[in-house]
Amino acid sequence: MQKKLEFVPTLTEAFALGTKNLASLVLTVVFFVLTCWIPYLNVGTTIALASLPGKLARGKVINPTYIFDAVYRKNMGNFFLLLGLEFMILFPAFLFGLIPGYVLSVAYTLALYIMVDDGVTPMDALHQSYKATDGYKWKIFFLNIALGIVSLLLFLILGYVCELIKVGFITFVVMVALVMVVLAASIALTAVIYRELWLNKDEATVEA
Repeated sequence: MQKKLEFVPTLTEAFALGTKNLASLVLTVVFFVLTCWIPYLNVGTTIALASLPGKLARGKVINPTYIFDAVYRKNMGNFFLLLGLEFMILFPAFLFGLIPGYVLSVAYTLALYIMVDDGVTPMDALHQSYKATDGYKWKIFFLNIALGIVSLLLFLILGYVCELIKVGFITFVVMVALVMVVLAASIALTAVIYRELWLNKDEATVEA
């Protein structure tokens, strides 16, 4: 039986999935920026953008125009209610220290995607996210740390190579491209976590 969220396969897939969707992700952000000033529509596009990892978790190349789907505007009330509930829970948790706040923030990290995909209430989405991440919170933490370390190493290596060739424009282009790949990989990592812990929750697995 396959284990969930093994480090190397998960990080490799995050970079592969992020790179595969890089153009789509960039266009999605461009469409959001161009329309974020339009009242009412901007609420739907904000919800769509926030739920992007849930969309990406299916493994297919996304269509950037999905952020204009009416289904996201219909989630307006639940979206704001979910934000309010998370704030009321996380604010006092962080008052007790970083660890309780972090644990709960990770516990609820899948709530929005579950709410949008399954059409459940905000409270139920929080509960289901808490259950789905049970036993995986520190693994998620170290996966994000590992992604940061890998990204930093890539910046240092490519920066050193670009410095050797002494071409400023190429250095700029390479660094901008790398920033976009890292951001895409970060979104994709959340997508992989969501897929493994929720979309594939019925598959027989062995907890790491």
